[in-house]
Amino acid sequence: MPPPRPRINLGLSMTSSSLYDCLACAPQLLGMLDQHPQLAELWRALPRQTYAANQQLLAPGQLVDRTWFIVSGLVRVVHLSEQGLERNAAFQAEGSWVGWGTPPYATASPVGIVALEPTVALELRYEVLRRWQSDLPVVQEILSDAIRAVLERSAQREAELLLLDASERYSLFLQQRGALVPRIPLHHIASYLGITNVALSRIRARMGLVQGRRGK
Repeated sequence: MPPPRPRINLGLSMTSSSLYDCLACAPQLLGMLDQHPQLAELWRALPRQTYAANQQLLAPGQLVDRTWFIVSGLVRVVHLSEQGLERNAAFQAEGSWVGWGTPPYATASPVGIVALEPTVALELRYEVLRRWQSDLPVVQEILSDAIRAVLERSAQREAELLLLDASERYSLFLQQRGALVPRIPLHHIASYLGITNVALSRIRARMGLVQGRRGK
């Protein structure tokens, strides 16, 4: 009997705060790499990029021809209005993919992606992803499931904005992203919720959450 293959190390703390439940997301991805050694070898060859806090991974208007897997750190996805007003669309931490559009088709990005703290990410270019799809049928299965998860999360996010009031949206954010909350300045959370900093401060005061947080 051949010896067991060594388990793939994604380099994660494995306390992932990803909302996504898909084959491409940690920890499911770990199992997929264990089951497919050829894919694991390709994964090991992906370039690893390092970003300082406040450094852009992607600028609005830039052609999106790659996606990133967050190994460590935290990024935000942000819309920028013509008046320069920022609205945070999402936060992604270790164990999550971040990008825009529908891989592997390159499109101009309407959003920016910015590191909130020092971040290390694996970079998967779409040209590489297309080769993977051609050579390994399992990659298409993983990609399709990842797109399903993103669409489900987008529908959930839309429903939250349409059906919940600001207090309910904040309570849900605390419930879903509790592990990330200490790492995100309050003004970025307010932007994500679609409310002002003052409104968030009032909500937090009513909830008794007025101490021990930065970004006030």
